[in-house]
Amino acid sequence: MFKLFSNGMVLQPDMSFKQSNILVQNETIYDMLEPGQTPEKLVESEVDLHGQIVFPGLINAHDHLIDTCWQPLGETPVENWYEWDHSMRADPLYKLMQKLSVTDLYTVGMYKNVISGATTVVDHFPAEVSGTFANHDLTTLLEHFYLAHSTSENQLQWGRNAIEQFNQARGILPFIIHAGEGKNKEIKEEIETLNRLGALEKNTVLVNGTCLQESDLQLITSKGASLVWLPESSSRIFGQQPDIRRIIELGIPLTIGTDSSASGSSGIIQDLAKALEFSRQNLDNMISAQDLVKMVTIDAARIFGIEKHSGSLAPGKRANFIVFNDRENVDPFEHFISLKPENFSMVIHKGTMVVGNDEFRKLSSIDFTQYSEVRINGIAKLLYGRPIQLLDRIRHKLGMDITFSFFNLTAEE
Repeated sequence: MFKLFSNGMVLQPDMSFKQSNILVQNETIYDMLEPGQTPEKLVESEVDLHGQIVFPGLINAHDHLIDTCWQPLGETPVENWYEWDHSMRADPLYKLMQKLSVTDLYTVGMYKNVISGATTVVDHFPAEVSGTFANHDLTTLLEHFYLAHSTSENQLQWGRNAIEQFNQARGILPFIIHAGEGKNKEIKEEIETLNRLGALEKNTVLVNGTCLQESDLQLITSKGASLVWLPESSSRIFGQQPDIRRIIELGIPLTIGTDSSASGSSGIIQDLAKALEFSRQNLDNMISAQDLVKMVTIDAARIFGIEKHSGSLAPGKRANFIVFNDRENVDPFEHFISLKPENFSMVIHKGTMVVGNDEFRKLSSIDFTQYSEVRINGIAKLLYGRPIQLLDRIRHKLGMDITFSFFNLTAEE
């Protein structure tokens, strides 16, 4: 089946814009057509975007979907990650959260991501669990990577042996591990430990890095490893951000993630806004809004080795993209980051509209029974799946009325 998304102002791989028509076949972009160019294939569904801006689907470089909660948990700020983790697990709401099934937690977490425009998510959890949801209709979870929680003696029980996991990655697939999440001696020595083990190389992706020191950053640079910045999580849990200025100066590949909603983030757009605010207030605008969008598209795709099918819009790549209205005389990247998820006109995942305005109803006309008519923060939307029933089931299991900050949903009357 071929769908044509016509008259869009499409973000190009070089971060410029070009008016294009996107021809989609099933889950893939088949062609990018010039205005007025007639498709060579029979188009079964066409949607006129009327000049709206089209961005690639974002890549959330770090989440823990199993810890999806309706509000931030744990005492903050702390000096070391495990202090927050212990307080989080002692929180009555965390204990209540254990009544929910893994499927429900993951599904709400995927909704959190996709309504914020993240069509690809790196879920930092063992494949025995996360792999079950890898090919979900809502959003794509990164599949081919190896992981450990950290090198800390306090690492969580699901943490794997770091050197074994690194060796299995064979220097090709990403090896993802937390680092720099505290100030005690053991955590301060994590980068040296990884290097001594031979597990700090170009395919190593370090998550958080809030407390990394100059010597750590120099070693990371020499090895070519990458870093995932968690703006909201770092701010809330540690009361500070990594040394982003030095990270940028050293040229360390950098992308952005949300961490779980339990740590404070309501979605990737919130983290981009936090990062932009930090750049303006602390970095003399060293990082622009355009830089941040690149970090969660092209840069993230390169870091995780998925640039052949994700991170930009081109023939042969996955049909994952976001559509939103321009604002006159406003930088489109800054405008994008200022938006709330409910302001997006449409989010497409693997060629299918997952969330969108009613005006795009005909995209789902093939099987409209798969969609719900809802209001997200009061704005009418079509949303894939049965989210109202999901939330009702969760509230029934919890025995209380809760509202997810990132998923304030009501049924459309």
